[in-house]
Amino acid sequence: MLFVCLAHFTNSYFFLNGHEQIGNHLIAIGMLASPTFVTVSGLLAGFLAVTRSRTFPDFRRKLIDRGLFLLLAGHLILAVSGAGFVHSYRIEYITDAIGFAILLGPWLVTALAGKYRLLLAAAIFALDWWAILFWQPGAGFAALVKQYLVGAVGGAGWEDTAGGFALLPWFAVYIVGTVIGERVGSYYAAKKPGAAHEFLAKVGTVSVLCAIAARIATAFLTQSAPLFAGAHPNIEHLLSPYQKFPPGPTYLSFFGGAGMLMVAAVLEAGHRGIAPWLMKQLRQLGQASFFVYVVQFYVYGVTLHALRLPYTPLWPLIFLFTVALLVLVATPWNWKEGNRFLTIGMGAVFARSDRRKRHRHERPIAIDALSPEETPRLVARG
Repeated sequence: MLFVCLAHFTNSYFFLNGHEQIGNHLIAIGMLASPTFVTVSGLLAGFLAVTRSRTFPDFRRKLIDRGLFLLLAGHLILAVSGAGFVHSYRIEYITDAIGFAILLGPWLVTALAGKYRLLLAAAIFALDWWAILFWQPGAGFAALVKQYLVGAVGGAGWEDTAGGFALLPWFAVYIVGTVIGERVGSYYAAKKPGAAHEFLAKVGTVSVLCAIAARIATAFLTQSAPLFAGAHPNIEHLLSPYQKFPPGPTYLSFFGGAGMLMVAAVLEAGHRGIAPWLMKQLRQLGQASFFVYVVQFYVYGVTLHALRLPYTPLWPLIFLFTVALLVLVATPWNWKEGNRFLTIGMGAVFARSDRRKRHRHERPIAIDALSPEETPRLVARG
């Protein structure tokens, strides 16, 4: 959430006061937010499947309710908060991708082993990019399916990043996160948190190195075989570290890997008791992520945008002030357990279903309705 705030602060500050160069650098740093957000969501599901296996079915039910809320009510709330309802409602928010993922992802944790989930994620991602590159449905319903489910390059070409968070590629990222979370959970269950943090650091390091290698290979191909590169421009675009809409493999590998390094550092800092007060304040943003996501629009997209503040070298203080303001409004939300309102009432539906099941199991069998031949056998089995 901190990196989300940085990106949106940049859009409403640097790009309005003529300092686009600084803004471009900060936007690039802020790109760490999305892959980390989705991966950590999956990581949590895998982690709890191992460390709290007995209560995990209840957690899955809660996620179904939360996922439906994000897709239905949450999307509507964000659209109302956006600039222009019709345009905003058509946008695919990251909350849509997460909402879709948590409907199915936790079930896959219990249904498939980790290696099979990795294969499934790779297959989904590869087929999704095949469809992005080669499926051209034109207009109509098929075009909407491609835009919202598969993802599509913007109308102005690869450089057009006006797209949104298509469901399938980000679902693949979520699935990978569940596999990482299971391994982290196994270390925590064995009372080895340090090993868990080291594992996350290794995952992040390898992922970043793979992205760097892909970037070097792309640059080498462009210089050594310019004719081939010119004939296949999609290769360079696909492997660009900035290809976010739809998410490319190098982008996910680099920024997602950097996110895992950050998660490892945060967990290790918490384990060692480093800067507990700061961690507590930042935790308010994470625990109230959807609420903060809505409020930050009014802080950055409305208020800061309207102020059009001039550039100052002290801009980090302005950013920290806005973050402190968001922490200030998030704290009472968390204290009052405001996230309990992010529901469409599926908990009550599940509770009624459980009561019906218990009632059927506890209902006595009418012995006198059975035939004389069946009664002794039933009593003996009982």
